[in-house]
Amino acid sequence: MGDSYVTDIAEHPACEVLLAAWQSPDAGRKRALVRDIEVPEPIALRSRYRMLMDTEAPPGPWNPDLTADVWVRQLRLETEGDNAVRSGAHPAALAAFRALLEEETGSEPQLPTVHARIGLGHIAMEQDRIEAASEHFEQATAVADTSAYRFGRLRALVPWAYMTLWNHSAELALDQFQEAAGIATALDDPVYRGNALLGAAECAQWLDERARAEQHGKEAYAAFSAVRSALGQGNAAQRLAGWMHRWGRHSEAWEWLGPAWTAFQQDGNPTGLVNVHSLRGDLYLDDHRFDEAAEEYDKALELATSAGLPRARAHAAQDLARTARGRGNWAEAVELFTRSLERYRELGDLLGVSHALSKLAEAQEECGSVEDALRTWREAVVEVESYRADHREERFQEEYRRRFRDVYGESLSAAEKHHSPETFAVVADFLAGRRLAGLLEANSGAMAGDELDQLQDLLARADRRLLAHRRGARSDEDHFGDERRENRIRRLGAFEFRQGAEPRAGKSLDDLLAAVYLPPADEGGALLEALPHGCHALQILLDPVDGELVRWSWSAPGGRSTMGSSRLTPTALDLLSVLRSGDRAAERLALTVDDLRPLSALLPPRLLTELAASGPQDLLIVPTGELWAVPWGALPLEDGLVLGEAARFVICPSLTIQRQLAARYVKKPRTPSSRSPLEVDVWRSPLVRSHRLDLFERDRRWNPRKLSSAAEARGALCDGRELMVLAGHGRPLPGAGHYLELDENEWLLPADLLGRRPPRRLALIACWGSAYPGRVPSDPISIATLALAGGSDEVLATVGELGDSTLAGRYAEMVLHALPENTMATAVHRSTRRLLAGRGVRSRPVHDWAPLLPIGTHRQPGGQQ
Repeated sequence: MGDSYVTDIAEHPACEVLLAAWQSPDAGRKRALVRDIEVPEPIALRSRYRMLMDTEAPPGPWNPDLTADVWVRQLRLETEGDNAVRSGAHPAALAAFRALLEEETGSEPQLPTVHARIGLGHIAMEQDRIEAASEHFEQATAVADTSAYRFGRLRALVPWAYMTLWNHSAELALDQFQEAAGIATALDDPVYRGNALLGAAECAQWLDERARAEQHGKEAYAAFSAVRSALGQGNAAQRLAGWMHRWGRHSEAWEWLGPAWTAFQQDGNPTGLVNVHSLRGDLYLDDHRFDEAAEEYDKALELATSAGLPRARAHAAQDLARTARGRGNWAEAVELFTRSLERYRELGDLLGVSHALSKLAEAQEECGSVEDALRTWREAVVEVESYRADHREERFQEEYRRRFRDVYGESLSAAEKHHSPETFAVVADFLAGRRLAGLLEANSGAMAGDELDQLQDLLARADRRLLAHRRGARSDEDHFGDERRENRIRRLGAFEFRQGAEPRAGKSLDDLLAAVYLPPADEGGALLEALPHGCHALQILLDPVDGELVRWSWSAPGGRSTMGSSRLTPTALDLLSVLRSGDRAAERLALTVDDLRPLSALLPPRLLTELAASGPQDLLIVPTGELWAVPWGALPLEDGLVLGEAARFVICPSLTIQRQLAARYVKKPRTPSSRSPLEVDVWRSPLVRSHRLDLFERDRRWNPRKLSSAAEARGALCDGRELMVLAGHGRPLPGAGHYLELDENEWLLPADLLGRRPPRRLALIACWGSAYPGRVPSDPISIATLALAGGSDEVLATVGELGDSTLAGRYAEMVLHALPENTMATAVHRSTRRLLAGRGVRSRPVHDWAPLLPIGTHRQPGGQQ
């Protein structure tokens, strides 16, 4: 069922019955006429049968001007076009579907238009003209919806979902396949239910859900076998063979390739036959049977060329390059990987481009061209990041980060192996995220007007800047590729927007800030040059592939960066889970300095020694992802010290933000004045038990302005004043992230800071000030970090809970007491030493002091100390 039909469609026994039912004005009569006939196998007839049996179809009459001659002519054109697509005869298929499109009279339902658009979409899809294909499928679904033709929507959804999977997002594609499966089940069509299941299986495989992929794949194969669909059986068997090969189950892969080859030969499908040749080659290549592998790849290339399949040609070139690599012919491998890279670029195939670049880098390395290899690794990551920057939702950005984690991981490995701090810097900075940096660049001044208008204007301006930056920085050829990618994502993403006019309920601030994602660039050297002099700098992350491996790049004052890695113990990994978890608060609140000792392995051994051996030193830490949640000040060093005692440390979200902050300091140097009191706005939530903030009344160095209400505090936060201190309860809120409770039913949200000018120095005495639990914060979006991006030079905020206790209040007042003459980093350092000198404090839970961190960067010598 659903395969090529070579007999004249007009002679099919269901042809006249279906026409009679179609012309009946009564819905019940329509179904009664066709209820007892066998489901037609030809897709042209089956499409009409499914609409006639659909209880949600309009009652009629349908196409009142339809004659028997027109009916047969349309059926023949559809069948001719479908058969031509399957055999790879694209010119014949194009002619048939264009003729079918001209058959449309405008009367409802508009099946000729739907089927013609689906056919034209299939042709474009085979030729890798993704934008054209998605336009055809989108138009097909729109017309099908207008005609209440659910089977037509189903037929368009399945190929559209495959394009979404290959060129956009596995998660969005899964939504499409699941909708398709729902329609197929409702209409009782086993072929399209099998197609949807197979697509869902492919999505599961891409999302690394192997058991689900295998289950759905085998269910799809069983469904196709039950209805004797050769094409369906071939597709399911070939996919299962490919997954088994990828999972190392080679004997099972060979078993599935047999029925796949038989089915594709029966159906005469060139795409399927090319895929089988390619998979055979892969299995031979894994067994080092290079001659047999090359023979299979040559056959795949020949068939792909004759059938006009550009993606298959690019794959074949890549496969032949991998054969040369297997033989150790590295110079030939470089040449062939370069050729396959060019073909993937022509197609706009990010997956192919990234794989070709990573394999090319490996071959260049083997040829002794280390600098070329490192440049290629960085280029591979830039390609992935460019694609992430075009997406407008955080889930898609994170999906691509997961999908291409091997590219990030191998690039970091190459950086460490060949001692390239520039490569490490740029790759690690991409993993840290680019939205805050983009917001910092965009948010150059406060704007007046309604809050929603401010947000929309900010994001719109950032989006225009993003496109102008990318297009202005690339060649004409790359510019064309960028436009193709933007158009492709917009078209493939149209499915989600058409599903509902309103944004998803879970639409987060992370999603809104996708528009300000800073354009990626290979600028590791420039980022390192912008680091402050006389300062230790540590960029640190967990490996994207091996989560037990911590990687770091560290430079001592006046020294060149060194890189290294170490493996964390299970205890250390569990500690990280406790620190970032949304449901392990009791364990987190009980942690002491001794409990945190396993996390000392995060720091390079030489840095541990240097910090403990000499006097206080400046340290800039750029932690990525999970490591943002670490209470760095409480990390044990040698001789019983903790990091906050040994160093004036400061935390920064990324090297890009550090560079922008350094430039901000140069443009606007500020020096404290000891002759006049320091202006400070103060708000303490009435709901806070401790943290009295009495020092402002006792100390003449301050000129406090005590705010009278939560509304006044919210307004003062956006006035761009010198210093502000806020004490309140910080809480995580699903969808909004972190919020600060200013008073009962009065909150400060991260979005409140967008487009505003926060104080130059901001102290947030509250829980979860710089990140919120239950997620991995690549780009930790919070009140604290948004203040930094919005104009604050220094922010004092927390990771995790800060106790509302006497000890926590005393420590916070120590830090504030040191602020008039010192940076926040110095104030935290001095206060930590003073607090831990007290009897018994070092053994107390660290949540009363360690969560409070200085966020920003160190100033160059000569600035405020």
